[in-house]
Amino acid sequence: MNDQVDRTTVVDAISTEEAELDNLSPEILPTIKTLIDLCAAQGLFIKIKNRSTVIRRCLMSDLDFDITAAYEATESLTNLAYHNFGLAFGIAIYESSAFGKLKYVDHKALYDKAGKIGEAIGLTWAGNHPFLSNLRYFELRPQWAKQMNDKEMMNELYRRKDAKLGLLA
Repeated sequence: MNDQVDRTTVVDAISTEEAELDNLSPEILPTIKTLIDLCAAQGLFIKIKNRSTVIRRCLMSDLDFDITAAYEATESLTNLAYHNFGLAFGIAIYESSAFGKLKYVDHKALYDKAGKIGEAIGLTWAGNHPFLSNLRYFELRPQWAKQMNDKEMMNELYRRKDAKLGLLA
């Protein structure tokens, strides 16, 4: 995997809006670029979506939350999680229309396919979560954290972020 992937490369890969990358760590961009490329090779055209956008959509559609509750649930910073460190993102799958425009599709089978591709490159796919499945959501657990529990990993991520060290190195 190329370690030198910038935001413009990811934005250009499938016309993802740059604002959708605002909360992502630059360290996750090579993995995202790989996911985009591998999905495209399988005929899946994905755009990266801000984690909050994806979670809100899940809360509103799957759990019948109202917009205010969904917004508040995704903006709370009381608990540390992958998104606090820019290591979580969502996807949206598109297909090309007869006129060459990309059209959003919401088919579980396509998200399952993208989820398997993401898992093959080391991402954790929330579509396999037993309690709150979210087909559009991915997280990247650092290699160094494989033997740690979540609390230990979050503490180390916080320490690294505070010390301005690489989160994945």
